[in-house]
Amino acid sequence: MAGTVNTKVDMANLALSHLKEPAIQDFDFSSVASRWFRNNYVAKRDAYLAMHDWDFAMGLAMIGADTIRPPFRWRFQYSLPSDFLRLPVQTENGDHNGHRIKAEVVGAKLMTDYQPPFPLRYVARVDSEARFPPLFVNGFSFFLAAGAAHVIAGKNSLVQTMQEAAESSLDLAGTVDAEQSTPEPMEVPEIITER
Repeated sequence: MAGTVNTKVDMANLALSHLKEPAIQDFDFSSVASRWFRNNYVAKRDAYLAMHDWDFAMGLAMIGADTIRPPFRWRFQYSLPSDFLRLPVQTENGDHNGHRIKAEVVGAKLMTDYQPPFPLRYVARVDSEARFPPLFVNGFSFFLAAGAAHVIAGKNSLVQTMQEAAESSLDLAGTVDAEQSTPEPMEVPEIITER
């Protein structure tokens, strides 16, 4: 899916436009804004990606178990892909209506009792801005603006305004994104399933 921005600088400039600040040419040391984006952009991008199970950022992988087993609690451990950001609910073969697989992330490992190979569905790092869909771009631009507002614009009132816009945009983008996929299974508390 083609997005509405092509580069990190395009993304930063969209955020700057919300703050009514001049555009930058690069993430260099030529201005307060370019320095802020140089130091914060990647962390903010990864944080925003991790906030939702974005369809465009979902990764699928069949991963083999490590030869070393966990010391306790779980039977298997798996090394996570290098672009891994977050683990959503895991189900048998990734089927939305499949049986839920109990698992946890410990460091850079996935721990579970599930026999190898593991059908991993995960939120992946997307470092090509051209892949960002329009509603993600909109929400992420406000998220960046909220982070940068005080440092770049020096106005506390803008911080609150941008945070509210970022939250509203995330809600809308997340809802629309979720509606274009099969819904995730509802989690039923164990006490109900064992009655």
